[in-house]
Amino acid sequence: MQNYKKLGIEHFLKKDFQTAKIYFSLAYEKRKNKRLFNFILLCDLALKFPKEAILLFEFYLEHYSVNKIDKDFEEIFKTIETQNEKKLHNKNELEDGYALNYQDFLKSEQQIGFKKSFENIINSTKLVIDNRDDFLDFLEKLVDNGYKDMTLNYIENVIAHFWANEKFIKIQEKLIGFKSENKA
Repeated sequence: MQNYKKLGIEHFLKKDFQTAKIYFSLAYEKRKNKRLFNFILLCDLALKFPKEAILLFEFYLEHYSVNKIDKDFEEIFKTIETQNEKKLHNKNELEDGYALNYQDFLKSEQQIGFKKSFENIINSTKLVIDNRDDFLDFLEKLVDNGYKDMTLNYIENVIAHFWANEKFIKIQEKLIGFKSENKA
């Protein structure tokens, strides 16, 4: 007898999401199970947004034996879906030409400094950061330049995606350190 779940996992890890979905669906047909259904949802997500789906898949596998994983999975999945809907909406807005990529922002920062570059973006355009490391770099620069509340807002919105990232944790610690200094 085939272990469809195992085959689904193997194909998902190979980024063959359509085949993985077929195997997870076959496993679900044999045994209706919430977790198998979650794997099917992940395959659907991966077909549209592979990066996010792979991260959530790895998280799900890593914490599969935890009792409350299904509840956590649902919350994270909903968050990702909502953010991706916003991304699609923003993508349409960005196609109007009012966006600056992070590399161009860094060039501006070298010329006129972070604060002035950041103020220019806030007042006139949008900043597009499509790389995790660049985003973390940006958060760190926000903290270092005194934009603590804005950094906190970003952190609250992305914590589900970065909660175990070492650099993200250090940025949070740095932010907490700033808040402690201000209270003293």
